[in-house]
Formats: sequence, structure tokens, C-alpha cells
Amino acid sequence: GLDKKAKIQLYVTALVFLVLLYNSPSGLVLYWTLNNVFSLVKNIVMKLVPAREDKAGSAVSHGKDTTNMLVFFMYSICLSTLIGLLIPSDYVKRAVNDYMWNFRTENLAHYLFISLLISLGFFLVWGGIYYYIAKNKKLVTGVLVSITIFALIDYFVFYRNESLLNNFQYELYSNSFFDGPLNLIVLALAGLLIIIIIRNTNKVFIYIAIPLLLAVVIVCASNMNYIINTNNEYAFTENQRDYPQITLSADKPNVVIIMLDRAVGRVVPYIFSEHSELINQFDGFTWYRNSLSFGQGTNMGIPALYGGYEYTPSQLNNRSNETLRDKHDEALCVMPVIFGENGYSVTILDPAYAGYEYVPDLSIYDDYPYINAYVANEILNPYFNDLADSRAYFFERDFFMFGIRLAAPIGIRDFLYDNGYYNDMNRRLLHDTHFQSIQDISHASGYNLDYLNAYYTLVNLSNITTITTESESGSFVFIDNVSTHEPTILEEPSYTASLVVDNSEYDQQNAARFVQDNIELELYYPEEMGHYQTQVAAYQALGDWFDYLRDQGLYDNTRIIIVSDHGARYWLFGDTNDRDGNSLAICAFNCLFMIKDFNQTGFTTSDVFITNADTPSMAFNNLIADPINPFTNNPIRSNLDETQDFLYFASLIHNVTENNGNAFLPGDWYRYDPSYGDIYNEEAWEYVGYY
Repeated sequence: GLDKKAKIQLYVTALVFLVLLYNSPSGLVLYWTLNNVFSLVKNIVMKLVPAREDKAGSAVSHGKDTTNMLVFFMYSICLSTLIGLLIPSDYVKRAVNDYMWNFRTENLAHYLFISLLISLGFFLVWGGIYYYIAKNKKLVTGVLVSITIFALIDYFVFYRNESLLNNFQYELYSNSFFDGPLNLIVLALAGLLIIIIIRNTNKVFIYIAIPLLLAVVIVCASNMNYIINTNNEYAFTENQRDYPQITLSADKPNVVIIMLDRAVGRVVPYIFSEHSELINQFDGFTWYRNSLSFGQGTNMGIPALYGGYEYTPSQLNNRSNETLRDKHDEALCVMPVIFGENGYSVTILDPAYAGYEYVPDLSIYDDYPYINAYVANEILNPYFNDLADSRAYFFERDFFMFGIRLAAPIGIRDFLYDNGYYNDMNRRLLHDTHFQSIQDISHASGYNLDYLNAYYTLVNLSNITTITTESESGSFVFIDNVSTHEPTILEEPSYTASLVVDNSEYDQQNAARFVQDNIELELYYPEEMGHYQTQVAAYQALGDWFDYLRDQGLYDNTRIIIVSDHGARYWLFGDTNDRDGNSLAICAFNCLFMIKDFNQTGFTTSDVFITNADTPSMAFNNLIADPINPFTNNPIRSNLDETQDFLYFASLIHNVTENNGNAFLPGDWYRYDPSYGDIYNEEAWEYVGYY
């Protein structure tokens, strides 16, 4: 006995639910069934109760309202496109590289297309159904217009540039105390204005919608064009999927450089105190306590590590007629070319930002047949395919949910973020798999896929090492590893990845491990603990490889340098200042530097000042006399050269897709005076300026 509209609502809704909820938990099926039973009983009761007269009579019009219909359609399209495509594409566009694999072809447009379809289904299809059956269509239209205007204000006016990871997870997300109330005041004023307009005429919203729709479509088209073109540029990865192999000489000198991205020098004594077995495994190493990088980001700090003092940020800026990409790739070739031209076999694993791409473009070594370059990241992770599949599955929902979050008022964004789960019950039940949700320094759930991809390279070094007696002069190996770049909470005391981590008992019982020489390493933030733990895991994996080299008789004839491109981020491990009280993150400059020379024994600490730009000169020492940079014809220098200009560069703009001109974008510059003898002596640092 229902009317036509009510029947359409019932049957169409049932059919949509049949498709959407087919694989859902049985609780939803039970709810839907009981809801229909209730409706059936209600209809029977209503049939038995005499109908009340419609006092409104014919005053209520149920006819078509063309203006309301047009406004509803235009704003539902605008809202769907904003949330489903514009917002997620804005973020993907900023870091397309972060989503790319070497051993798996990714299509980001697919996820964005799915996100748009979900958004259209949510706002246009479902909204359209309820608009059709609603008696007060003007009210429904007003609500939709309000939601659209609110979403535009929340995103374009109250957006905060948060530290976003490539799985739509945050390292850091916070807002000022006043942001929330201000946001609500602005939305209330906008809502009041909308009510005033609606009470007079709806046609105004048509004229507003036309430029809004045009702007949204233009921005989306621009974003998608960039994303698709950049995505397609990664076709080069299909030609560099060989299984990695390291070659070491059994009877001639080997030089191995291991670059641990973002590893912090100052945590070394705490780690080696907690894990005393590392002292024996790292026998022969000298750790340099006063070690600095010239930049606080990889693209600023690593060129000098590869190429020496000609490639510090200030020196790169001086060569203003060349692109940063060309100068960076040149630096990546300096040591491999010099060693290769002197008869050494050369192996490179994961050269950082080769080709100024996040997935290294190994074609920069095509002109050098003696260089064997590989991408080891991902392929040695036994869980890579499963976790990548998990990421793909959740991305089809996350892109849309991410748009919902940033289009929402500030006050509920944390609720919608839900510590990275975006209120997905399946994720909570499974603890997710492809990303780690960190609750505090002792608790986390899920796996960090980026961490595992790099960590398993270190774990498998023994498996990919080949020993030869055919090398003319020896072997040179450069290993770039980013496991220490990804703050991850690991299971203690084994420091291994676990789906669910609860270290509360261990952390309480072993708090003293963070005090050395009456100096406490303050680990208040989960990211700080994550950095500490990933370095422990890296040293343990390297220690196992060093044991393997000993067993094979290779340890004594191998020079090993372990170094990082820069230290931890600006606020980790405590705040510091320069001599004038200006905020200065010394820890971000404090790179890791330790070296084991041939036939060296013991584990020692040195207070001698050193920078990661000394890596080439130490690598060549007593092996290649008077090494010359093959690209500039200048000698490879060390920090003992009194003409060095020790300018250190701090900038948070470290994305090579943005900071990729002929010189680095402006940032803060500092000068350090080594005569003070301690890099953490604030008097030794002088602020030079912003340029």
C-alpha cells in the first residue's frame, strides 16, 4: 500500500545495500533485516489506524522545483569532486614519487578515480535518492549548499600543512588552540548568510556554483595531468629489476660505504651500552662524536657525502648555471668512477635520488660499464607483495576518507583521522598491515612497509655477497639504506617488527639505558623512540654481516665507513640554539660517522671534528694517490684544508620535486667553529642569515 516514491526508496535502497554490504560483517545484515521487519510491522499498524486528515490541504506543492533541482545537482557535483578528487589529488601531486615502487608498477589515477566514484555515489547518488523522496526539497538543497560551502572554507581557509606520509598517515598533526573556535565562528557566519539567501531566492547559488564548479574542474584537471605524467615517467623502473649482488675481493682491499639515512650520531653510545655484543661485532671501528652534515635533508646533505667538499650546499649554489639534478647526479658518480677507473669492481645499491627521483634512476651509470648498480629496496623484503596488496586495498577507501577529513571542521579532524585508521573497523580488527599506527613510545600496531623494504636489505647482505679473486685492484661497494629514516616502534628487546607491539614493561624496567655519563637521552616522542629503535636494528643487522665477513676471511681486508646524510628532524632529541639564542636544531646536522680501517682492532671514540664530506677522502686514503674529481679536475679534499667554507644549511623544503632549480630555495644558514671542540656547544654556532 505504499506510494510510488516510498516503494522506490525501499527497493532501490535494498538493491544498493545488497551490492555494497555483500561482504560486510553479519551484524550489518542482521541490522538491515530487523529494520525491514520493523518497517513491515509499522506499516501493518499504520494500516489499522485511521489516517489523519491533511490539514495543509493543497497548500503543499509536491511538483517539480527546477531551481532547487539544478542547485542540488550542481552542488552535489561540486562537493563530490572536491572531496573525492581535488583534495586527494592535491596531496598526491605534491609527492607522486612517494607512492612509486621499483618492483611494482603503480597507477595512482586508479585510486583517484575510485575515490571520485565513491564520492559521487555518496553525495550525488544517495543524496539524489533522498532529495527525490523528500517533501521539503528546499531544506535538503540548503543543507547540501551549506555542507559544500563549509567544506570549501575548511579546506582552503583552515588547511594546515601537516607532515604527511605516503600512506595518508601523519608524523605530526596539530592545530592551534584558537583554530577550532575560529573555524566554528566562520562556519556559523557562513551558515547564517546561506539561510538569509535561501529565504529570499535560490537562484543566487546557481551563479555562485558556476565559477566554483569551473575552478574545481580546472584544478582537478591540472592535478591529474601532472600526476599521470609523473606516474608515467616511472616506466624506467621496468628496466632495473635485477636481483642485487655485492662483489667483494678475497685477496685485495675492499672499501664499503654504508649510508644510513637520517641516522643520528649522538645515540651511538646509548645503543652500544644497551647491546654490548655490538662492541665485538664492530671491532675495529672508531666512532666520531663530533660529526656534522652540511644539510638537514637528503638532497642537501648527501652530495657532499658522495663527492666531497665541492658538493656542499654553498658550493652547489655557487654553480648557478647548472641544475641541482645534474650536480647531484655528478656527485653520485665521483667515487664509483674514480675507483672503477683504477681497476676496482664497483657495486652501488639504491643511490639516493639518482636522477632526482625517489626511486633511483640507475641510468645515470649507463656510461660506466664497470659500475654495477641495483635497486635493492623492496625486492629483499619477503612480505613486500602482501603488504603492497594491503596498501592498494585500503587506498581505494583512504583517498576518499582523506578528502572527508580535510573538508571537515578542525574540531573533528582528529576523530576522522582515528590515529591513521580513518574509522575503518576492518583495519582495527586486523591491526592493518601496510602501515604502523603508533600510540606512544611503547605501543604500536601494524607493520611499516617502507621500513621493512629497507631493513631486509641489511638483513640479507650475507645472502647477496659474492666473493671473488678476479678483481684487478679490489672492490668498492656503496650501500644506501633508508631503514633508519623511518621511525618505527619495534618489539623489544629483540628490536624486530611485530604486528602488535607492547614494550611498556621493558621500557619501565630499562629506563636507565638512556643515561650515559650523566647525560640523559630524552625520548618523549614516539618518533624519537622509533629513530632509536631502527638504528639498533640496523646495527644488529650490520653486526651479523660483519660476523659473516669474518667467517669468510674478508673483515680485515675491508675498510668500512658507516655514515649518514644528516641527523634527525628539527625537534627530535631536544631543542638547541645558536650563540645568539636563535633556534637551531643541531641534532639535525649531527650525522653518524664511524670507520673501520684495514686490520684495525678495538672499538674507540674520537672527539676529532669530521663531516660527512670527508667520506671520499677517507675512502681513497692510501689506496688511490692524489685522487682527482673526474668531472671538475679538482683534488679530493678533507676538512683539514683551511680554505673550507663551513656553511651549514637548514631548510624544510627537501622534496626534490619542489626544490630542484639551479640553487636551493632560500633557507637558514649557519657557521660552526670547530675550535670549540663540541658540536653541541651553542657558542660554536653562528647564524649567518636567510637567503
